[in-house]
Amino acid sequence: MNLDPLRVMVVDDTVTYRRILSDVIEGLGDAQVVATAPQGKLALARLEQGPVDLVLLDLEMPEMDGLETLGHIRRLYPDVSVVMISGQNARAAEATIQALEQGALDFVRKPEGNDPEASRQELREKLKPLLRHVRMRHNLRIEAPATIRALPKAPELAPPVPARFVPAPHGLPMPSRFEVLGVGVSTGGPNALGEFIPALPANFPLPILLVQHMPPGFTASLAEHLAKRSALDVCEASEGETIRPGKVYIAPGGRHMVVRRRPANGAEPEALIVGINENPPENSCRPSVDVLFRSMAAQYDGGILSVIMTGMGSDGCEGVRAMKRRGCHCLSQSAESCVVYGMPLAVDEAGLSDERVPLASLAYRVNQLALRGR
Repeated sequence: MNLDPLRVMVVDDTVTYRRILSDVIEGLGDAQVVATAPQGKLALARLEQGPVDLVLLDLEMPEMDGLETLGHIRRLYPDVSVVMISGQNARAAEATIQALEQGALDFVRKPEGNDPEASRQELREKLKPLLRHVRMRHNLRIEAPATIRALPKAPELAPPVPARFVPAPHGLPMPSRFEVLGVGVSTGGPNALGEFIPALPANFPLPILLVQHMPPGFTASLAEHLAKRSALDVCEASEGETIRPGKVYIAPGGRHMVVRRRPANGAEPEALIVGINENPPENSCRPSVDVLFRSMAAQYDGGILSVIMTGMGSDGCEGVRAMKRRGCHCLSQSAESCVVYGMPLAVDEAGLSDERVPLASLAYRVNQLALRGR
């Protein structure tokens, strides 16, 4: 069937940037800029006048900034997707993480540099998959009423348990004891991690190695936000750091994180440590979940617990496959609890997911498995 173009509103206090974003959106096809606004109050007034599917929302604006405007949009227009437009300084990174935790779909950084065409191309590459995803969500909403009427109300689960257990097609038994947890997540991640990580107890026995797809400068703010709300120690990982139980290591934005083995040296025993590098992106991602997971497969003899959470694309799928050869039990976030059921879908369709678990039950199940054999 022929669908109308996505209706997009661009909200930014800079005339030039409103024009650049509008040109990029119109050039991608299947989307139409139906309105622009220089600040939040005018954007909310425009939303009252007619439907909009996606708002591109600047963080820093006069009178009503992006965070305040986002709060009103999420409350008044919950079906409208919002993508934040962020600067590249520390203050912008902090505000961006807050916006993602409050329900923004994703964010786009304002390009730096003096090459206008290069800036437009950078925006095209980021916005194209986001528009595709918003289109898919929009289509599902159109088709939803008949589907919802046909489904009975699901009973509440207490205590929380995995929604479904899927026997591993490879026939390998679950490891009797786990030594490490690897987590991969992308679009929708900060909000999902804000529910998952703080729910883990202070005595959680495994180190947690985590890749959240983000550019440089943003993962430090993410780590700080999670640390404030968590019983666990959460940090942006650094080169040579010893991997210890009960600590969360987040791959630095724009760089890969790997596990390395440090040989015994004098008084220091052999240890597994963090390695950071700037090797080429994989799956168009740096940091990449596959890069981390392959290194975990190389350094751990087995007993690996992995979690693939909400995100676009298939990053992490081949890494899980590599870890399965060593002894890995993989949980994938359930489709209905994902902002984007892309990365978990890839693992599910490859037959690599052992359990599909809703976000609300994920910490409970992960902790249950981490205590196995202890």
